[in-house]
Amino acid sequence: MSQDLYREQLLDHYHNPDNYGVLENPDVDIEADNPTCGDQIHLTARLDAQGKISEVMFEGQGCVVSMAASSMFTGEVIGKTPDEIASMGLADIQEMMGGVKLSMGRVKCALLSLNAMKQGLQDAGKM
Repeated sequence: MSQDLYREQLLDHYHNPDNYGVLENPDVDIEADNPTCGDQIHLTARLDAQGKISEVMFEGQGCVVSMAASSMFTGEVIGKTPDEIASMGLADIQEMMGGVKLSMGRVKCALLSLNAMKQGLQDAGKM
């Protein structure tokens, strides 16, 4: 894929995010921010009887990278266990975003939703 195609995909997720909104009665409910860039998200998720993520939604505001990564991330984690999420890192997010190489200044933006999910699962006693 060309860099232009990656850019188009990121912009599409930014303008038309997947899983945008807030779940009622979630198991995970956390707000997180990246003060460096001004990104803010509110992430909610539900786990099924097996302890896997069954639904996840987010809302917030921020740069293209944080909002696109959050949109892609919410689709990727459906069906994953907290342990699988705990083992995820930057390489997983970059792969999910089409292999795009992020500058150091954008790494926190891309990791915002993953770090929020990890913290939310810990806070909920699921991790």
